[in-house]
Amino acid sequence: MKLFRGLSGLALAQRSGPGGIVSADRLSANGKNVLLIERGPPSKRRWGGRRRGRWLENSNLTRFDVPGLWFKVSMLFLDFVVVANISKPQSLDWDSQFPDSWKAEDLSAATDRAFERVPWSSVPSSDGILYNREASDLITKGLISDGWTTVEANSEPNAKNKTVSQSEYFFQHGERRGLLETYLVSAVARGNFKLWMNTLATRVERNRDSVTGVQVEPSGDGGYNGTVKLAAGGRVIISAGVFGTAKILFRSGIGPKDQLDVVQKAEPEALIDSAQWIDLPISHNLDDHLNTNVVFEHPDIVNYDFNSAYNNPIPDDAAAYLNTSGIAAALGLGKTSRGRVTINSSLVMDVSVLPYFNDDGNHDFEAVVATVSGVVKAISSIPGATMINPVPGQEVRDYVRNLEFNAGRTANHWVVTTRLGTDSALEGGKSVVDLNAQVYGTRNLHVVDAVILNGVFTANPQAGIVIAAEKVAEAIIKLHG
Repeated sequence: MKLFRGLSGLALAQRSGPGGIVSADRLSANGKNVLLIERGPPSKRRWGGRRRGRWLENSNLTRFDVPGLWFKVSMLFLDFVVVANISKPQSLDWDSQFPDSWKAEDLSAATDRAFERVPWSSVPSSDGILYNREASDLITKGLISDGWTTVEANSEPNAKNKTVSQSEYFFQHGERRGLLETYLVSAVARGNFKLWMNTLATRVERNRDSVTGVQVEPSGDGGYNGTVKLAAGGRVIISAGVFGTAKILFRSGIGPKDQLDVVQKAEPEALIDSAQWIDLPISHNLDDHLNTNVVFEHPDIVNYDFNSAYNNPIPDDAAAYLNTSGIAAALGLGKTSRGRVTINSSLVMDVSVLPYFNDDGNHDFEAVVATVSGVVKAISSIPGATMINPVPGQEVRDYVRNLEFNAGRTANHWVVTTRLGTDSALEGGKSVVDLNAQVYGTRNLHVVDAVILNGVFTANPQAGIVIAAEKVAEAIIKLHG
């Protein structure tokens, strides 16, 4: 058993996502002793990653470094995560979903810090050229002809009504960068910071309302096993995503009774006594963007074989990189359908209720129909474009209604399940964590990741998680002294 001795500050439980990395950096910079526990193996070459296609073997890159190999990355539930999109939230993302002191104005300083630390680019190639633009240029022209306007989204984050923008990414010099090249680099340079990889945080140990340690087990070579004990004044931050965070909390005796009953039957000797359970509505209110694909063909669009590019890219493209179509309409901010994640007898997490089209009044469905109708109208106006889905003559309403809810329609932007607010669920409210992201009913347990975002944002929520982590880290520093 490997143990990190002398821990007197904060243990950050699984995983090195946006919330965990930002918290680790900010708190270690403040002089706190920090242990960051990461479930997965290293991804980027800088951190010891080695997974890559043959054409990258003589480079210092892995598949996680190369933006064009996104499809190989997105097929995994990444732990040592490499996030790509950095869309600055609009004010309504905060103002319409969060309590006082978490409004856009309150988050302005945290937003500035986040975007100063993590530069973004809408032109990710190192030569300043945008490639494979045929489809996006056609779509943009169609939308503009239908009354849309072009903006640079991060320069005008509140311009979200019929606007189109080039995507913004955590890319620099043609490589994925982001938090692993900024926040984590500065954290690792400090003597009071430790990083464990291939180590799974399974539960927190606690004595009633006080967390006393974190149980871990190896998830790969070199992983740690045992219990990390907190010194007096220590705190634990869980940053394991919607599924991982709920699982850790359930296995720690925190959550709805029906879920804790499942865990108790699965591991009766390990779960804390039921007299110390904390009954909170973790797992409810699950939210996600719903994608609805609109597919068309046009003679100017050239398909690029990204699957073959992993091992056998076009030689000229590989040389150019080393030496240097469809559209998805997503239902986002304002949707009210909600789902639930649950744990089964094998301790595997599952989406038991999908957060799509189950709202009173059917407003989410109507919003998707209206959006898709507008996109279809714009694309149909493009000379030479032929609609494939929906097929010509098919009513958009019928097309949307008949689409199946499957993995292809989720954006994997899972949020909420650990609602943030002042109305504690222990006192008849709905919130699981307070304004400092501290779990109600505990003295020193925090949650900092997508689960504390109270609904989907207009765009990708990654920037929102980074901003929230900046704010929570500041609050914890004040609490910790």
